[in-house]
Amino acid sequence: MKRTLSAQQKEYKEAKEHFEQVNKDFEQKLATTKKLGTVTQETMERLVEDTGLHTALNKLGAAEAALLKWSHEMIQNERDYLQNKEAVDRMYAFIDKNPHIKAQLIQAAMKMD
Repeated sequence: MKRTLSAQQKEYKEAKEHFEQVNKDFEQKLATTKKLGTVTQETMERLVEDTGLHTALNKLGAAEAALLKWSHEMIQNERDYLQNKEAVDRMYAFIDKNPHIKAQLIQAAMKMD
């Protein structure tokens, strides 16, 4: 049976897939541009704008933040949360300072029901 995703999980999944596709397009255009000559800052900015990379990254960041907020709220409803409240809350408080923990929490959030 197919698992139903929450709105936050669905939004994150879609934003991640969109970003990955846009980034792939950007990388391809960048590779082509490099073959044609030197890549300047102006060229890079134009490629980022033309492919929508910046917008896709912003949407992914917003979707990540919403997913992590949702997962923190969901965890607070779990029975074991009270026993581990301080450690869990500390992890979420410093989420932007440790990309490894952030990635693990995102991965865990995508598995939540």
